[in-house]
Amino acid sequence: MKNTRNLLLTLFVTIFLMGCTNDWLDTNNDPNSPTTPELSQLLSGSEYFMTQGLGQGNFIGDNLSSYVHYTVSRDVQNYGMGTQANNPFNTWNYLYTYTLQDFDAIINFAEPDGNMIYAGIAKTLKAYVFSVMVDLWGDIPYSEFNIPGLTAPNPDSSKDIYNALIVLLEEGKSNLQDSEAANLIKPETDDFFYSGDVDKWSKLNNTIKLKLLLQSRKAKSDISDWQNKLNALIADNKFIATGEDFQFWFNEKTNPTDMRHPAFVDGYAGQHSFFISPYFYEIMKGETYNVVDNPFEGIDDPRVPYYFYNQLNGGDSENAHEYRNGDFMSILFAANGPNSAHSGDKSYTKIGIYAAGGKYDDGKGGAVSLDSGTGAAPHKMITYGALKFMLAELALTGETSSDARALLTEALTASIAHVNTVAEAAKKPDDEVPLITNADRDTFIEAVLAKYDAADANGKMEIVMTQKWIANFMNPVDAYTDYRRTGFPKLFDPQKTQDPGYGVNPTVADRSPAQVPITNIASYPRSLYYPTNAETELNKNMTQKTNLSTPFVFWDK
Repeated sequence: MKNTRNLLLTLFVTIFLMGCTNDWLDTNNDPNSPTTPELSQLLSGSEYFMTQGLGQGNFIGDNLSSYVHYTVSRDVQNYGMGTQANNPFNTWNYLYTYTLQDFDAIINFAEPDGNMIYAGIAKTLKAYVFSVMVDLWGDIPYSEFNIPGLTAPNPDSSKDIYNALIVLLEEGKSNLQDSEAANLIKPETDDFFYSGDVDKWSKLNNTIKLKLLLQSRKAKSDISDWQNKLNALIADNKFIATGEDFQFWFNEKTNPTDMRHPAFVDGYAGQHSFFISPYFYEIMKGETYNVVDNPFEGIDDPRVPYYFYNQLNGGDSENAHEYRNGDFMSILFAANGPNSAHSGDKSYTKIGIYAAGGKYDDGKGGAVSLDSGTGAAPHKMITYGALKFMLAELALTGETSSDARALLTEALTASIAHVNTVAEAAKKPDDEVPLITNADRDTFIEAVLAKYDAADANGKMEIVMTQKWIANFMNPVDAYTDYRRTGFPKLFDPQKTQDPGYGVNPTVADRSPAQVPITNIASYPRSLYYPTNAETELNKNMTQKTNLSTPFVFWDK
């Protein structure tokens, strides 16, 4: 599998470099004369730009990770993405300027000649991208976004867009399964997700549709025929299966284009721009220093050494630090202490082999560099494990008659299997990276299920959603949506720390104060500001938001 991914991404590098011209981005060619290079290059480019726009690096996935407490970022401390924040602008720009316009071009090029597999893929991905943009921003231009000559498109309401996207998904699935279509040109290696496999694309289409219905379950009256649509999907039961995760694999290639995972490049290049959240770490370790109501108190998650790599192995850090828990070292959310701005590039804990292709933590420590890992890891969008968590939520809320406990078990099993798959693919050839054993997996799952069995209905939901949050590490878009919909996982609260409170540091020493002062936590942003330099200053029909604590997305109830 790894060699196949490398081959595909090497092919993409060539296509991408060919595509960095105005001619490639020009969608004004004759749509009635499609050629193989046009469709294949458009599909490859749009899939890559979509992944970039939703991922880490200079895009929304970097800063948004601090909103869901995967990481802490000095750049956007305390929910600090303002109207001119660069990363949301980059995502908005990439998705509207490149990705979505290219999806439309694929549809316009493919349909006249009956190349309906291409059309079905483009419609499926267009629906996915627009749904994510609605989840992030609420009302955005949809029906008028790609009309030639229209420079000030009107925004559509978020509920109207969701309804339109469900219809678009249905059209896309029909295109994919059109047995009478000519399909003289079919996607193969130009499709980085499923190599043009119609069955897998049809199952992903169903899975995305399920995701939209799940996310709108508290506002089902706003969605046309919501219940019958859900019932039909559940009865059909044709969703992505094991090994069919919707994800984009980065690899170790650096020439002529760096194709390593952006979070690896960012985290292992030297100076930090994000730090692992101590709150996230403590929840996975089953600790209660900064989360006294940890739903997994006493449970040490076997994924920890794959998620986080500790550069320290005893001894002092380079400089006075803010938070140290054994060899784990980081900064605290909304901290206002004397050590919060100190450097410690060779001491801070890094993202591990899972989620970014970094190092596995074997307990030996050691400073890292870009030679310490491969960067060969996927950007996750919808994994098989995430599907099982979605189905568990639907069962818990009574929307289906399935067994939520059994689905939680399947979700945890799939999530741990995904860690093993990535660890095996991401390790350097000479590195010894053990996989999580079935025995350790089963012990962990049994401990989580014991907490689940003892919980009331609200506690059961907290366990499901918190485990989904853990499994979705570095996919903050879905975690941000899930938190606003369900209130879980609970987020860092300075009032819920052990004495003496305010960011308790479990390792008390001269360089590590027991108590770190925390500024007042800002109200939680229920959506993002529209990018000022991309939209509100250029489009008279877009009005900037003034109070992000007010829900802007129709499902946020």
